[in-house]
Amino acid sequence: MNVIIFIIRVLKLLFMHGKYFFLAFVVIMAVASPAAGSLTKISAGAPVYLGEQNLDISSGLQGCRIIAWWADGTDTASPPAKNVTIIKTLDDSNIAFHYSIDPEIFEGYPGAWYCEDKKPLRAVFEVVSPQLSISFWDVDKNEDITGKTLPLNSRITYRVDTNLDRALQYKYRPDITPLDSFYTVTLTDPRGNALSNVYTGNYGKPDTHAIAFDSRPFISDSPYFWQYGSSWDLESRNAQGEFLYPAGTYSLLVKQNLNGMEKVYAAIAPEDRTGLLEASAAVTFIKAEFVPDQTVTIPGTVPSEVVTVPPTFLPVSSLTSATMPATRTIPAKTTYSPLPFWIVPAA
Repeated sequence: MNVIIFIIRVLKLLFMHGKYFFLAFVVIMAVASPAAGSLTKISAGAPVYLGEQNLDISSGLQGCRIIAWWADGTDTASPPAKNVTIIKTLDDSNIAFHYSIDPEIFEGYPGAWYCEDKKPLRAVFEVVSPQLSISFWDVDKNEDITGKTLPLNSRITYRVDTNLDRALQYKYRPDITPLDSFYTVTLTDPRGNALSNVYTGNYGKPDTHAIAFDSRPFISDSPYFWQYGSSWDLESRNAQGEFLYPAGTYSLLVKQNLNGMEKVYAAIAPEDRTGLLEASAAVTFIKAEFVPDQTVTIPGTVPSEVVTVPPTFLPVSSLTSATMPATRTIPAKTTYSPLPFWIVPAA
C-alpha cells in the first residue's frame, strides 16, 4: 500500500512539473519493477554445487563449526572419511554467510555433509557436481534429433537436461524470484546469426506471430523444454516469398553461471567446460522434397527390407498373340445331272 501511495505522489509531481518527467519515470520504474532475489541463501540440508561462491549456509550450520563426510553405507559412528573446520575462531563467524564450495576441498566427496561437533548428526548441505546438456527435440516423434538431418517442415524445440534444477526450487533457495535464472541459450542459423525470435508462418497471414526465443530459461525441473518451440515454422516466408530460415545446420549453446562458477573454473581446458558450464547441439535441415527415402523394416523373425518395385509395362509390339490355325478350303462336292433319255449307258 505504501508503494502505491508513493507512486501516486510521484505521478502528481510528474503532471505538475514537466521538467521532472525523466526523473519521475526513472523513480517509478525502480520502485515498480520486481527486484532480483538471491540464490546464495541455502536451506539446511539443501544441495550446493561445486564452484558456487558466497553462499549463506548459516541455516544449516546453526552454531556448528566442523562438518564431516562419510561414504554411503558407512557407519557414522566411525570416524569420517573427511572433515572440514569452517569456523576456527570467533573472527571466522562471518564465513557462514559467505562460504564457497571449493572444488579443491569438496571434489570427490559428493552427497551429504553433516555437522560433526553437534549431536545428533544433521545435514548441513549436500555437495553435487554440476551436469548440463542440451539437445534438439522432435516434438511429433518425441525423440532426440541432435546430429541428424531432417526436412524443414519438422516441428522441433530444444531440451535441457541438468541436475542444477534444484538451485531454482524455493524449498532449497528460499529467496529466489523468477528473475534469478542463471542460464543463457543461443540459437544460431546457418549464416551465423543468433535468432532472438521465430515466426509461426508466412508474412501477411493473419495467424502468423513472432515468438520470442527462450534465451533465459528458468529451469526448476529437468528435463526442460522450450514451451513454444513447436510453433516455429521453419518454412516461413517473408513478404517477397523468400524463406526466412535457410536450409543448413542450426546450433544451440547453453551456458550456466550459478553464483560465479565461471570465475572459479576460468582456468580449466575448453573441453572440460562441456557438461559443466556449457553444452551445445546441432541439427541439419534440408528442403522437404530432398528428404532421402526411409528404410522400413517389418517386425518378424528375420527383419526384411520393404522395397517398392514400380510396375513394368510391356510395349504392345512385344505381346505374343495366340496363333490361329490356317483356314482350309473345303472343295465343293461334284454333282451330276441325269442323262438325257436318248442316251443309253453301255452295259
